[in-house]
Amino acid sequence: MPLEIETEIEHDLEDLKKDIETTRGTDRWSDAPADVKELFHVLEWNIIEGEHFDTKELIHDALEKECTARTMIAGPMATGIAEVGRRFKMDEYFLPEVMMSAKCMHAALEVLKPLIVAEKTEDVGTVVVGTVQGDLHDIGKKIVAMMMEAAGFSVIDLGVTVTPDEFMEAINEHNPVIVGFSALLTTTMNMQWETLKRITAEGKREDVKVFVGGAPISQSWCDKIGADAYGIDALVSVEKAKACVTNLSNMKGGDPELHAALLAIDTEREEAKLAEAVAS
Repeated sequence: MPLEIETEIEHDLEDLKKDIETTRGTDRWSDAPADVKELFHVLEWNIIEGEHFDTKELIHDALEKECTARTMIAGPMATGIAEVGRRFKMDEYFLPEVMMSAKCMHAALEVLKPLIVAEKTEDVGTVVVGTVQGDLHDIGKKIVAMMMEAAGFSVIDLGVTVTPDEFMEAINEHNPVIVGFSALLTTTMNMQWETLKRITAEGKREDVKVFVGGAPISQSWCDKIGADAYGIDALVSVEKAKACVTNLSNMKGGDPELHAALLAIDTEREEAKLAEAVAS
């Protein structure tokens, strides 16, 4: 029977700024058996330090301990790559370090993707995702795509350096509910805006909800370009995507009320975190 390990919460990741010994002292993954908790911490640091030669072995070890693919992606892999993103944003890491961490993620996802696809139980809508033109980085986007698939979405991943023309072709062909733009470099952020303007010019803006994400992206950027949602990580992106096909399904893309409703999800999460902190 698969291990039940809590990943649907936001953990305090301050320890990941320090070292693995500090990490071992946290209560993250404390609902897992001790050997699995240790394995998860090792996997977090494997990704942070870019030790990609060992990644597949760690993944296979976790699978043998009955950890699900979704648990690993939403758990230690997501926390590890989140710390890499923070270091890149703060100029503590540069592209060579990020690429080494990306190799770890690619190695893990090579093993886990077939399992994630197998977990899919229903089709709730189509999502088109891609890294915008001029940007070759896709690891965060791949994690989001797999988590979307596990949540029941059909995902069309256009890959990297996707032009506005290619996004439009995919929208016209697949009629997605959501289109997601990813960017890692500040120099390519503006292509999210250019692609969104192209969707608007083609008369498709009301047909799709537009999500933006990536290391340099923020809620203020989302607001500025008129996107519907900012996905700070894979779990948040999935939560907002689910809202778009349930209680927000009747709202059109670009509707200010839709933007406000998706932003309210972040507010609710922050309030819940504050209430939990006060209670503890």
